[in-house]
Parts: sequence; structure tokens; C-alpha cells
Amino acid sequence: MDAMLRKALRKYNGLRQQVDNVLLGEDGDVWEAELRNFLAKRLCWEKNQMVPALQPKPAILRLISDGKQIVGTTTGARTIASVSDVFTWDIDPDFKNWGLDVPGEAKPETPVQVYEMVADGDYKAIYGSLGQNLDKLCFTQEQIIAFVRDHKNWLRKGGWATFFLFKVAGEFFVARVYLDAVERPSALASRFSFDFVWDADYRHHIVLPQTL
Repeated sequence: MDAMLRKALRKYNGLRQQVDNVLLGEDGDVWEAELRNFLAKRLCWEKNQMVPALQPKPAILRLISDGKQIVGTTTGARTIASVSDVFTWDIDPDFKNWGLDVPGEAKPETPVQVYEMVADGDYKAIYGSLGQNLDKLCFTQEQIIAFVRDHKNWLRKGGWATFFLFKVAGEFFVARVYLDAVERPSALASRFSFDFVWDADYRHHIVLPQTL
């Protein structure tokens, strides 16, 4: 007998023996009923405590904007590293050190939404909680510039951050924008892989294209 066939038969016999054991056991009637549910593609164990129910994950973000925020048409030519007239407090040198000072593509007028954090999380948890392809959650750098310039009232104040996701050369990054005491913006760069857990107590803001 072929060795692969012998291995498959052993695996099948072990599984069949396990099924026989539970059907012949004290809870055999319960197992039989749930097996019939499984074969009929109905939910199994939904009222039985033998399999614990999955608990929903807590929401990380809460929508706070009113749906009226728009980023106008952009050419993609401007980069964060080049706009000291907008980020008048400071610009992180990593926008150049990491090779991020490259133009993006042109974008049409884009509605945006602003969220605040209501549970702790790193970037993967924050953006992953939306259940969207990350590419759909990205801005170009010029769109980030336009939002900071035109919608400063939606940036998080008090020294806390507002996050914008963007992508350069196939890698995701997060631009963190802060306002100083006189509301001058600064921009810092983070890699999306940075696993720092942000504290929801500070209600950091997350700005996203309106895709949801």
C-alpha cells in the first residue's frame, strides 16, 4: 500500500474513532443533534456551553465629524518636508531621511471623516479596526497638507496627536500632526510597523478619506 494512502487512512480512522466515542458517550444525544446541524450547514453549539461564544472586539475609534469636511483637488506635487509655510512649528527630518520627500498622484475633491480614539491601540489595531483595505485609508501628502491648512479646527489640541496614513514606495507611514500653544502645526513621521500602543485617554484624532 502506498505510504501516503496509509497515512490518510490512519488519519481518517482516528477521526472516525473520535466521532464514535462522543456519539456513544453520556452526551451522545447532544453530539448527534449538533452533528446533524453541522451537516445541514446550520449553526452548531449556539445554545450549548461546551463551545464558548466569541466576544466582539471593542471599538477603537468613534466618529466625531459631521460629514462636511472636504479636501479640495490636489496635484500631488507638494510634500510635507517642503511646506514650512503650513507646518510652521516643526517638520520631522525623517520625512527626508526616510526618502518620503517624493511627490504623490493627483487626487479629486475628497470628503473626509474625523475619528477619535476610545480604546488603546497601536497603528495596526487602530486602522485594522475599520475592516478596510489600508490603501483606501491613505491620503497623499498634499491632501494631508490641505487638511491641516484648511481644517485646523479638527486637529487634536492640547499637545496630542492627529494621525494621517500615507504610503510611499509600497510602505505605509503615519504622519502625526501636533499643535503648539499658539496652534502652530508640526509634523512627525512614523512607520506603520511602529508598535507603540497609543493611550485612548488622550483622545488622539484619526483623519480618514470617507470610504466607510
